[in-house]
Amino acid sequence: MNEDILVATDGSDIAATAVDQGLGIAERLQATVHAVSVVDPADTDHESVRERHREFVERVERDCHDRGLAVETSVRSGRPGRELLEYADERDIGLIVTGTHGRTGLKRWLMGSVATAVVREARCPVLTVNATVAEPIREIDDVLIATDGRPGVEAAVDQGLDLAAAYGSRVHSLYVVNDVHSHTSVVLEAFEELGERSTSAIAERASERGLEAERAIERGIPHREIVAYADERDVDLVVVGTESRSGLDRVVAGSVSQRVIGTAPVPVLSVRTLER
Repeated sequence: MNEDILVATDGSDIAATAVDQGLGIAERLQATVHAVSVVDPADTDHESVRERHREFVERVERDCHDRGLAVETSVRSGRPGRELLEYADERDIGLIVTGTHGRTGLKRWLMGSVATAVVREARCPVLTVNATVAEPIREIDDVLIATDGRPGVEAAVDQGLDLAAAYGSRVHSLYVVNDVHSHTSVVLEAFEELGERSTSAIAERASERGLEAERAIERGIPHREIVAYADERDVDLVVVGTESRSGLDRVVAGSVSQRVIGTAPVPVLSVRTLER
């Protein structure tokens, strides 16, 4: 994760929570903040709306100055998801921070479809904050890295451990055996063995960094077990991986990541493993 963080804002409460979370991470990493807001060019009162968006990024700019953070601001016009992704690529952004829903009166440009597109297509990690997150997490003491043992989670493990190291967090590695579609003992045992290897590898890497590590293997519906574990263990951040399959950006284990993003009680860091 490099030293530039993009925080997306539309002036809504959930965007404000996401921005505050992003600024907290920027403080920890001593990163430069890029405050970006996007205006829909189809808006009939374009100049008035653009001025409001300018106020949104200037608000973030003032917060950054109060925290002693370097900041750049930008108000762009176009499709929100595309504009955020293009800005991230142009500026070599290391982390995008966004809410999952925005304000109704402003086209709700941070709503699910936009956040999903950013998560699926971003070349850098994406931190999402949904409406159930009442306030930003000040100290990230516990980080949950969810793994399914596939190559698509490798980048997520790397980024999750990097962020955990920055905060000195306890690392939880979790593998969920999906027992909904198969109850055959030999199949479930094979998945549990994969889970043992996957969670052990993460725990070992965490220990090598001097971090406390815990690991767990659960059975059930993956996204529900991940969210339940995070809630029950007072986890502060969930890390999930995405990967590219057949030329399309798909979420590891189907829609597991999307559902975690939408329901987790804490911020979610999504990381895509890029094709080589």
